[in-house]
Amino acid sequence: MINNRQTELSSLVRDNIDEILVRIIQFTNIHHNLISENIRGYRAAGFVPMFIDVEDFAKVISIALTEHQKTKRLALCDSRTVTFLKDGEFAVEPQVDFEAADLMCKDLPGYLDLQKSRLRENIANNKAACALFYHKLNEMTNQVTDDPVENQI
Repeated sequence: MINNRQTELSSLVRDNIDEILVRIIQFTNIHHNLISENIRGYRAAGFVPMFIDVEDFAKVISIALTEHQKTKRLALCDSRTVTFLKDGEFAVEPQVDFEAADLMCKDLPGYLDLQKSRLRENIANNKAACALFYHKLNEMTNQVTDDPVENQI
């Protein structure tokens, strides 16, 4: 579920590239929530860690950017794990994380290290997308500023 802060970003979209950056920010927020749940929930009976296929999302974005370069239009197409909804939002289908589940049973510190590593990578991806979006918005309004970009997670 996309929270209000992420939905508010959609109101700032002015062109196709803005929309791609907003989608990446929204995706990293969803991904952050799932990884956080993997860290919080590991003690619960019957808990099964999940993951979101980042590579599948990256393919969706790559195809959309290629289409944009060729035709100047943005075509966001569903994939194996990503579905675009009528209202401009999208859903991702989490998958069972067999690697993490195995680690959780055999090496709990290794499991937690894996989740923390994924969380750090996701935060870096979010920060990069936020920085690009921030600078693009400033470019559109002809403003130059050195204000830091905050993580949107």
